[in-house]
Amino acid sequence: LSAHGLMYEDCLIETEEVKLALKRLPPELLNAREQRLKRAMVLSSQIKTLPEEVAAKLDPFESYLGPYLEQVKKEKEEQLKLAK
Repeated sequence: LSAHGLMYEDCLIETEEVKLALKRLPPELLNAREQRLKRAMVLSSQIKTLPEEVAAKLDPFESYLGPYLEQVKKEKEEQLKLAK
């Protein structure tokens, strides 16, 4: 992941919950995610990786989407409980 500048949550399958969490991201986090994805596609198409000094600074398992995803899941659980 770090060889292409991606974070773990950039690679999540976009389920309904993930899509809702992405909509709740602040614009700066969403733009950063889009830039990481674009950079990874360019690097992959050129069969290149990030320089090691840049890749070493990245923590691919740092969570940026987790709190928003948890909030979406809690809201879905509440809706299911209310529907019963």
